[in-house]
Amino acid sequence: MFLSRSGSDSPSFLRGRTALLLLLVVVGGSPWAQRPVWDFYIEKFYIELSGDETLRTLTEAALVPGWEYSLDRYGSVTFLVIDNVCVVALLAGLALFAWRLPRHGAGWIRCLAVGVLAAEVEALLRVGLLDTLVPDAEVSPTDTLLKDLTLSALVFGLAVGALLALLTAGPPGTRLPRSVTAPRSVAARRTSPARRRKGGLGMTTPQVRMPVGSTPGDVTRYLCTAAYVDERFADRVVEEVLADEASAVAPSPEVDLVSVARHCLTAQELRHGRDLRLAGAFAVVALLAPLWLLYVALLLSTTRRPGAQPSLATRGHHQPGSRALVSGAVTAAVVALLAFYFASLVSSLPVPGFFGWLLGSYLGGVPAVLASIGAVVFAHVTVVDHDRDIDQLLRTTMTRDTFPLQPRPTVPRRKWMAERLAAVRQAQVGNVTVYSGYTPFIGYSETHSKWSLAVPLLPSDDRAGMTARPAEPEPFTVAELVDHVRARLRAVAERGVTDGAAKAGEEAEPGEEALGSLVIEDRVFVNGTTIGDDERFIEAERSITPTVRLSPEEVEQIMLRPTGTVRHYLAVHVPMWGGDVVPSVFLHFSTAGRTLHLHCDNHVLGPVAADYHVVDRLRGPLGPDGRRGLLLASLARTGGAFFAAPYRALRHARFETRHTRRMVDELKAMEQDPVFDYGARVSVREMALSPDYHNYFQVVDAGRIVSLVERHTLAAIREFLDAHGYDITDFRTQQQTILNQGLIQQGGTSIIGNQAIGAGATATQNIPQQSGASALSAAGGSDK
Repeated sequence: MFLSRSGSDSPSFLRGRTALLLLLVVVGGSPWAQRPVWDFYIEKFYIELSGDETLRTLTEAALVPGWEYSLDRYGSVTFLVIDNVCVVALLAGLALFAWRLPRHGAGWIRCLAVGVLAAEVEALLRVGLLDTLVPDAEVSPTDTLLKDLTLSALVFGLAVGALLALLTAGPPGTRLPRSVTAPRSVAARRTSPARRRKGGLGMTTPQVRMPVGSTPGDVTRYLCTAAYVDERFADRVVEEVLADEASAVAPSPEVDLVSVARHCLTAQELRHGRDLRLAGAFAVVALLAPLWLLYVALLLSTTRRPGAQPSLATRGHHQPGSRALVSGAVTAAVVALLAFYFASLVSSLPVPGFFGWLLGSYLGGVPAVLASIGAVVFAHVTVVDHDRDIDQLLRTTMTRDTFPLQPRPTVPRRKWMAERLAAVRQAQVGNVTVYSGYTPFIGYSETHSKWSLAVPLLPSDDRAGMTARPAEPEPFTVAELVDHVRARLRAVAERGVTDGAAKAGEEAEPGEEALGSLVIEDRVFVNGTTIGDDERFIEAERSITPTVRLSPEEVEQIMLRPTGTVRHYLAVHVPMWGGDVVPSVFLHFSTAGRTLHLHCDNHVLGPVAADYHVVDRLRGPLGPDGRRGLLLASLARTGGAFFAAPYRALRHARFETRHTRRMVDELKAMEQDPVFDYGARVSVREMALSPDYHNYFQVVDAGRIVSLVERHTLAAIREFLDAHGYDITDFRTQQQTILNQGLIQQGGTSIIGNQAIGAGATATQNIPQQSGASALSAAGGSDK
């Protein structure tokens, strides 16, 4: 099974809140609570003959949960039995629907739907029982009764749903504990600053039970897997990257973007076939009896979480047993039998033609029942077949051994799509990042740390000639300094790969061997709103997509003139863990007057989501246990796929039309808006970024590499300045500060303990009051 879930989707918190809701309904419907309401109802509408329909509806809604144990208020035992049976049905409906709420999504809309659905089912049951068991002379006409009871049930259902939402989801706009509503990936982002600093900004470090990347190319394989196991990821790649032809393509280190895009298109086509079949089943029910779609939702919810004894395993996951299938089948069979009962009740109602079509009451309700049950069965079979095909595809083409041997999937023959894929291919080998917004480092994750230094370019004071320096400082350009730093880092990487240090009798610094996959490139960053008239980036006769590669001469000119919105950085990347972790160091050099400036931005691109690693858990062909697990997982997804199918099928069918209209509007804006934004807004690699590291040593390795690159960069600069006859005393001081403490105070105020750094800074130390002998030593004196 390619996607597995363990544990119950109805946590104890939700069950407890549902039990509290049921208790409140029982208390509110008790004779002691209902008698004042009933007396008010009789006096207001049968004695005073009030015509306030709103107040009447609200009062009748308050009487909905009423139950009784005495015949004092009833003319016969029949009414007593009907009331109590309906209240039991109401409580059962609330419990059933509430316990089926998603663990991570018990929001207001779902809670209101639970209350209304349970109340309306109770109202229909009450109408059916009254029409069947009570003579016509003792009750109102059936159509009037149906109207009044469903209206009061609607009001009561909204009230109960709001109460359920307050108990489970909280007031609108509030945040609940992570265990109730927040998925792990969302809650993990709300971590303390100290926790984030340990694992990178926005990253946390809990245990993740998934295989980790280890071989170059693994990250591309994981993202191709994501196209099939995550519908939203595939849709975003197609809509926000491929279909946005006017946008630049953001970098995605170590990722074959063309392969990922092709797999996303293929996955969309596979899902479109599934959605068309599901939309057909949806249309059959909607045409025969639209309101029976509510029953379809109920039946699908009963098979979504088939009951099974929770696993006691805490160190791993195993496939569910056959008992879960049997439990789900029995539950579905009971709900299916109830459908025929409700159909007979509904068909006995004297409703007009249009409402009869809505309720499916014609022909004894048999067409509506058969269509609903048939649609559910067909939907289950369709989703299971689709998931089995995806599982087979992953097992045969996405494993570490088979993926490199597979050809790229074919794509629809559309001219614009072929051109866009060519632009994506060029972006992979480009040296320009055209970004949108404020931060230029799109595709490399958020800034992990940064620092800068300014070194005065003064002549060396080595008058005695102790070192081999030129008599006078030699002028240099930023390009020469960048070349020297690049050469130093490449030499370190080669020494780590070939173990040249050991062969030469030298001792390699710790971590140098990890630089074997080091990538050094010149990268130019430019804001997408500033290149409309810049011929270096926009070639209108060739393509509307910005240029992604500049010549070495153009890069050098930008390097020598670091002004405006176009800047050069020396980018250093070290892909690790199969490309799942990529530390990056961006170095910007510039000179102003007689001062050398260096700005360093450190980024750590963390692993992709753990669910995308699921392909590495697949072993051999799908066995009986795996098929059972896949079946149960598919049943859980059938409901969402069934009700989303019409929208998804229509959206996919209108993709070309929507794309054409969008590009027409974009071209108009491009012609008329002088600050048209060509910048990339999303990165495929960052779309899949996990909020959690998967292994402790991923954090350790990333920090070690960043420190190593910083150390050798500073050493290279020191060597370069010293060899050109410049004084490096001030540089050494700043270097030691960066390497030893990682902090340079440049203005502002920083208070650490009882230390204050910066102009005008002050610091105070508060000594806690203690008792006994410790108080004397803390105060530094005696009370004598």
